[in-house]
Amino acid sequence: MKKISVKTAINEGGREGVSYTPNKSFEVKTSMTETPDTVTPELLFAAGFSACFNGAMSFPLEADGKGDLPRKLRAEVSLYNGVGTDFKLRVTLIGHIEGLSKDETLSYMKKGEQICPYSKATAGNIEVVLEAE
Repeated sequence: MKKISVKTAINEGGREGVSYTPNKSFEVKTSMTETPDTVTPELLFAAGFSACFNGAMSFPLEADGKGDLPRKLRAEVSLYNGVGTDFKLRVTLIGHIEGLSKDETLSYMKKGEQICPYSKATAGNIEVVLEAE
């Protein structure tokens, strides 16, 4: 495989801290509870997963001549706590492709799931549910 990208982010202070890129082109305050000035790590994960997954769906759509259809992908990332330090994530990906039925949209989402690096990284590690609207 050929490496096509390397991105670096730094965090200071954990959940109650700040995350930023080395050149400070991106900087965000993190917190356990979202406020107007902060975001949670789960929100950052949701943004990355939804962007990657939506991009992955473009490949099968383009192959079928439907690459120009507007689409949205919403990622809902839930954080769970069992006992003590037993934390788990669950992701629900909700897709909408303009002009396609829920079943057709779900079909393209399943194809995108096979392509998306986030999906591959989370497979077998966290529960990911696909839904269409």
